[in-house]
Amino acid sequence: MTVIVYDPKRELMIADSRATSGSHHPIGAKRKIHRIAAGPLKGALLGVSTRQPGMGEHFTEWVTAGMSKEAFGTSEPAVEAILVKVDRSVFFFNDWFYPSGPLENDFFTIGSGREYALGAFRAGADAFGAVKVAISCDPFCEPPIVSLQLDTPDANPIAYIGAR
Repeated sequence: MTVIVYDPKRELMIADSRATSGSHHPIGAKRKIHRIAAGPLKGALLGVSTRQPGMGEHFTEWVTAGMSKEAFGTSEPAVEAILVKVDRSVFFFNDWFYPSGPLENDFFTIGSGREYALGAFRAGADAFGAVKVAISCDPFCEPPIVSLQLDTPDANPIAYIGAR
């Protein structure tokens, strides 16, 4: 399904790109991490994992619009997500409109490959290495690996080109 990690020390979010529609059958690649381009959370990073086709895009649009419960519609979001605001605060969503947070940790992981990524990080891998381990262990994760650097007002963002 997915592996998404956020490394607060490097202010870096990284993900795989495999699209599966909740089954073993791959349907292509897709972007699972986003920089919010407009609205009250402009500049924030959002990583979204879901089994429902289209839900990740809908959830991203909902966050961009300001996260009004009424704006989501009648269904509850079937997602697991990490939201990192430009002030560096981290929030976690799990199948609900309301996030938990702000949270503090040295490493955040979501998706079906989360345990593999966390284990690799705890064993000494950096964030990219943790995603590579999750991809090698979880049949629902696959390259290319993509990354986004958090742009904070006082930061000089590191430029990453292409997948690592």
